[in-house]
Amino acid sequence: MNSLYFTLDLASCARFRTGLIAALFLVTFIARAAVPTTAYSISGTYETSYTCGNAIVCLSFGQGVVNPLAAATSPLTDYATLYKGLLSSSTVSLKLGLSAVGQVGDRAGVVVAPGASLVSLSALGTYTLVTYKNGQVAESHLVDAAVLQSLKLLAGNSRPMHLEFIAGAQFDAVELVISGAASLAYTLNVYYAYKVSALVQQPVKGLVSKFTGSNLSAYYNTTITPVNPLISVCANTNVTNPENTVDTDLTNYARFGTFISVNCPSSLSVKLEGLRTAPAGYYAGFMLGSSGLLDLSVLSKLRLTTYRTVNGVRTKQESATGANLLDLKLLPNGQYQVSFASTLPFDEVQIEQLDTAAVLNNLNIYYGFGVEPSAFLGTTRILSDFTPATATTKTSTSVSGAVCAGCGVTNPQGAADNDPNTNAVLNVAAGLVSTVELKVALNGAGAAGYRAGMVISNNTGLLDASVLDRLTLTTYDAAGNVLESASGSSVLSLNLLPGGKQEIAFLTTQNFTSVQLSATSTVGLGVNINVYQAFADNLAGGTITAITPLPVELTSFSGKWVNGATELKWTTASEKNSSHFVVERSVGGDAAYQAVGQVAAAGTSSSTRTYQLRDAEAATQNMATLYYRLRQVDVDGTQVFSPVVAVAVGKLTVAASLELYPNPTPDAQAVMMNYVSQPAAGSTVQTYSEMGQLVSEVPVAEATARLPLPKLAPGLYHIVLRDAAGQRLATQRLVVSGR
Repeated sequence: MNSLYFTLDLASCARFRTGLIAALFLVTFIARAAVPTTAYSISGTYETSYTCGNAIVCLSFGQGVVNPLAAATSPLTDYATLYKGLLSSSTVSLKLGLSAVGQVGDRAGVVVAPGASLVSLSALGTYTLVTYKNGQVAESHLVDAAVLQSLKLLAGNSRPMHLEFIAGAQFDAVELVISGAASLAYTLNVYYAYKVSALVQQPVKGLVSKFTGSNLSAYYNTTITPVNPLISVCANTNVTNPENTVDTDLTNYARFGTFISVNCPSSLSVKLEGLRTAPAGYYAGFMLGSSGLLDLSVLSKLRLTTYRTVNGVRTKQESATGANLLDLKLLPNGQYQVSFASTLPFDEVQIEQLDTAAVLNNLNIYYGFGVEPSAFLGTTRILSDFTPATATTKTSTSVSGAVCAGCGVTNPQGAADNDPNTNAVLNVAAGLVSTVELKVALNGAGAAGYRAGMVISNNTGLLDASVLDRLTLTTYDAAGNVLESASGSSVLSLNLLPGGKQEIAFLTTQNFTSVQLSATSTVGLGVNINVYQAFADNLAGGTITAITPLPVELTSFSGKWVNGATELKWTTASEKNSSHFVVERSVGGDAAYQAVGQVAAAGTSSSTRTYQLRDAEAATQNMATLYYRLRQVDVDGTQVFSPVVAVAVGKLTVAASLELYPNPTPDAQAVMMNYVSQPAAGSTVQTYSEMGQLVSEVPVAEATARLPLPKLAPGLYHIVLRDAAGQRLATQRLVVSGR
């Protein structure tokens, strides 16, 4: 049987919307829903069973199920108890009916807590989760031994954790079966069974290295570039099956073999599907696989580089390496995404080994990609972002175990305030078994099924399996009741963020309002961790599963100044269900884009189409440079923006400009103004706040005069000179600094 336990995760990162009409593809990532649906074992239905291979031994240790109704009714804080006896070959089970039917793709599981006597994996026996529909077995899955290790880590603190798998069939009941000859007697508390719908992510745009045909060699390249110029020949590329990274099967992979030499780094580059270009701002990277847990150290041993080919000329765009630039995202299927946010368009991605680190040996490379930043974002994120004045009341700390000098939490409010640069510090000294805990309230409630987690960094620079096995996350409700916990590298999901920060999180089964991080030291191993924020979000991740072409493939967009106006021209190679184009103009800076014209599209076409529009009002903007973009509108209302085109304006038709002094000024009422060229009679000077509110409006007087402004609070203001018709002639920014 397959052993299953899934955590769905992608790192959070800053959203960057970029212009796009270059031919892209729609990429669907697994899982994110607004609010997952839940059902629990509160229907009052249950079944128990118990068999024993040695009646005398079993009778002596009183094995079986006690108080099963507590796990089959509310509240969810009550529990049944399963007893497993010493050296007895026996089976004990508890089957719990759900209040609603679970669907394919739902998380199916039970929430349990180990008794204090659970001291080793050998004491566990075999755990199996079974789902039923209408009394018939739907599925049966062994619980992974690594997950049981996480269960052992929680032994003694009575904190519940979940055992689960992703359902492949409908179910209305979940059963936990414990069998085998346990070496030690122990108890297990079962709180409830559940079904929680998986998070479902909305489609995102992107490109992958996927091509058809029998000869794929044109779409990938493997090279070794000697670092030492005295070395002219390197043995081989050390990349096996590179064609697997560009075929249509996204489960195939190439492999970096054992690193040859630091003087001969290997690299693999792949083209993006259709030889098309991903725009600036898209994330460039690779889907990887490794037999071990990749961590921050691996990011300094890999380099990603983007390229672009224009008119047959291949040009290097940009590179990234190290934890300050690269993202590393752990996915539920044992794969990883390594990527960085581009600043230039690209149609090719390259990965290089830069070190002899063993973790890079036999590294699997599935495919390259360029995807929009929304692929790494949830639709909802709730943070511990309180004002500094209230942050001190939103945390609590504790220290338990052996007496430990120096153990504790420094600056706990740093994990609860709204300043991302402040943090708390959890410190547990090595040599003694002690636990330090920091509990942080959320500025809102996380829904059942959301991730619960902390943004942290480890002062040793690494957050590997040995550290994760000493960390525990726990959720609480508004009344302060413990809800559920997750501990260890097999249960906690991990994201490594640029700048050295990391997210640790787990998927929840109940609504929660606080998250607690517990760190435990062992003999010879301490823990020193910075905690920046607690969070709840509906972020999830996975591999690419579906690709669909976008409506329009834009091959060019240009603009130029001709006879006192801007002429804009664009060409499409193909269109599908395209309605129209809207040309939009901005004067730059923080000015908004305004529509200046609309052109009907071809609808559906597989041939080249050319469009143009003349902006006759461009000269009235009184700007040396104007900025244009296209807003392509599909027949169903979908809108996509093109890259921005800058157009240098010819001779300006307005003859006025405005100077302000002093600027900045401590007193707005003392500002003087000077017109370099006197505007026509009837002109006015307007003052706007930074929020766009009109503060004052006065008529133009002599060429040099005091500007009659009201008393203004410190801040940024916009001074606008307009003619009698209301047309803008000149603008200046005024900074009021205050005294």
